[in-house]
Order: sequence, then structure tokens, then C-alpha cells
Amino acid sequence: MTKAVFENCLQVTIRKIPHARTMNIGVFINHGVKNEENQVNGISHFIEHVSFNYTNMNSHARQLLGGLMDRGALYEAFTGKEMTRCTLSAQREYLPMMIECLASIVMNSSVSPESLEHERNIILHEAESYFSSGRIKEELVEQALWGNRSLGQFVIGNRNNILGFNREQIEERLHHYYIPNNTQMIVQGNVEPEEVIDQVGRHFRDWKYQGKQKDVVIEIEPSILGLPTANPRVDLNISFVGAPFHSQERQLMNLLSVILGSGLKSRLHVELREKRELAYLVFSYAQSYALSGYLSIQVNCRRDQIKEVYEAILSVLEELKTGAVGEEELQRVKAARITNLMQVPGNDAKLLQITGRYALLNRDFFIDLERVEIERLTAEELQSFACELFTQDRMALSALGVGSEELAILL
Repeated sequence: MTKAVFENCLQVTIRKIPHARTMNIGVFINHGVKNEENQVNGISHFIEHVSFNYTNMNSHARQLLGGLMDRGALYEAFTGKEMTRCTLSAQREYLPMMIECLASIVMNSSVSPESLEHERNIILHEAESYFSSGRIKEELVEQALWGNRSLGQFVIGNRNNILGFNREQIEERLHHYYIPNNTQMIVQGNVEPEEVIDQVGRHFRDWKYQGKQKDVVIEIEPSILGLPTANPRVDLNISFVGAPFHSQERQLMNLLSVILGSGLKSRLHVELREKRELAYLVFSYAQSYALSGYLSIQVNCRRDQIKEVYEAILSVLEELKTGAVGEEELQRVKAARITNLMQVPGNDAKLLQITGRYALLNRDFFIDLERVEIERLTAEELQSFACELFTQDRMALSALGVGSEELAILL
């Protein structure tokens, strides 16, 4: 891995992969929902539509991107809680054209009245379908954990905000956040670093440095949040405020997630599906942002069995808190976590996304560094962190299928 920092403070990470058959380049901007006050929630996603949609690009960017897509290139733009990104994947020979294209997209964003209204209508359609998308479950978890602020807000924003965004608001955000010192660029493939540095310097040198930005402060406020539906089944999430990205406990939280709900031997799978026959699908996952993190358990069950499922999950958590993890289970979950990480380099898109996210968080993604951190963890550390993590004052409940009042009865 080679890293370069240009005079305008744009940082570029070059990961040379000799066997790679494609070039993958991403521009990762440190601007997302975490930077939004409630009255402008959704503006990051709105900017992505207005600035990174092919139809709205300046003529030079559209010509370059159109030419690349005609040659088989793949383009994607995405908004999340922590970042906005746009990525390009193409054959190796188009590297110069790819860098020039991304420079033209991010450096020359303009907001026309026509593009503003066009994207507003598209986003309103997206908002109407949002609650039937798979993403809503994770969004409900995070709002239950942190309320209607910072990471707890929905990426899509609320309808009134979408209707009200204007050109001045968009351009002000572009001026303050879409700047080189708030951006990481990742280039991966069979490429020489000197060639990348030369091309980036040529096309990004006129991008101007601006002042430093700040995040909206997050507060921990675990609560109960349910959305009733006509479906007789419920997607229940039991979540716990946990370790942020830079915490030494992040890897402990990841391992606890594997122990609980990853794989056929995980404790929740065995208890809820195999022993009690309460669910077909049950799993857990851990998420660590820079500002905070959490571990969430999700189970799809019948509405009339939700209390039994809830109590069964709490009993499994209590076992983790009161009994040490055995050596055989410990080694198994460590190996499973490491195997999962080792699969990342085989997926070019995922490797690019993870490398870019780590770069925004001031860390380099190397599997061996992650592996060392995982292998040194002990059963005693896991049990101690489980006792700290799985407490009622850290717990939030969310569900798709029942209302908040019905969830509150569980407590």
C-alpha cells in the first residue's frame, strides 16, 4: 500500500494488486447523516442525487463517464451514515480516463433548478418505498439506539425536508464538505503508484483546500421503536450500544456477535431454531462507527411468540455473562471471523469500500493487523465485556410488524 498527500490535503491510498483484472477507484467524502442537524436531515442523500447522478453531471464528466460505461465500466454513488462515495470499476487501460472522470464529477458539481426538481421527485418516490426496503430494519435499530439525531436519523430524510431543500443549501454544503481535505481517494489494481500519483496530481491540483468540518454530537438514548404492519410475522431487533470504531473493545464486540448469531453452531441459532423451534431466521451483527457502535440481534418470528422469543434471547445473553466461553468455541469463532475477513480481497468492490471507510477513519485496512487483534483476545475479556454490554440501560428494542406499545410490554 502506498499513500500520498497532495498540497491541497487530498489523501490518496494506492493498493497494488498484481493479479487484479480490473481497476477500482473510489472517492470517499467525510460527509453523511452524522453531519446533519434534524432540520436538514436527508441533505447528504439529496446532494448525492443532484451531484453524482449521471444525468446531472457537467458535460465533460458526462462525456467521460458515458464513454467509460460504453467500454464496460461500472459506476456507483452511495450515501451512508458516515460518508458519501462514488466509485468506478473498469479495465486497467482506462485508468487515466477514470481519474479524470472522478475529478470532473467531484470538483465541478453544479446545481441547476432543473436537476434540483428532477431529483426531488425521484427521491420522493424513493422515500415512499423506503419502508418496504431491507434497509429500514437497520435504520430502525439505529433510531431506537440514538433517537432522531446524528447516526439515529434516516439516510433518506423526512418528507418535509426533501420538499424544502433549495439550491443555496446544497451549494453551501458542497462548498464546506466536498473539499480535498475532507476526502480520501482509493485506487486498487495492478498499477504503479507513480502513475496514479501523476494522474491524480494532474487532474485534482486545482481543487481548493477549505476549513475543517465537525460532526453533530451523538447522545446515547436507547428506546423502543416499533412499526406495525399487517404481516403476522415480526422482525424483532434487540440492540445494545457498544464499541465505536477506535475502541479496543471493537473486536470483542465482533466476536460476541459471531458467538451469538453467525453460523449453524451459533448459540442463538441452536437455542431458538434447533431446540425451541421458535424461528427459522435468527442472526446478530456488530456495527462500529467513529462516534459510537452497537451489537444487534435480529429474529423473524410469529407475533404471538414474540415474548417467548425475547425471553429466550435474554437467557442466552445471561449465559454469556455468567459462564466463560470454552476454548473450543473461542477458537471456532476466532477462525470464523478471520475467514470472513480473508474473503474480502476476493471481492474487489467490498475491498474498495472497506479500504475507503478505514481511510476516512484514519486507519489502514490490513487483514493481518485485524487477525493479530482477534487472536490475542481471551475468554475472560469476552465475558467481562459481555457483562458490560448486555445491560438494560444499553438496550434498545425495535421491530417491524408491531407497534412500540406492544414492544414495551416485553420489558
